[in-house]
Amino acid sequence: QGIFRHGVDPVELYISISGLGYFYLSNRYTLGAIFNRKLGDPDALHQRHQHIIDVILGYLRYQGEDVVLPLKA
Repeated sequence: QGIFRHGVDPVELYISISGLGYFYLSNRYTLGAIFNRKLGDPDALHQRHQHIIDVILGYLRYQGEDVVLPLKA
């Protein structure tokens, strides 16, 4: 149907999803102190969950042209 982009590496996608969640949860007390927020509260966790969904779907959605940038050595 052309909804999602082609060529997404499932392992890289998994690592990205895990990283977005793990970093936040493992550092929520430190980040909470730095930014003066209660990142462990249910509302904050819900907002983070929604943010992860938005970021990942933004990456996965086909935008009309798949662009692959070459890696630089």
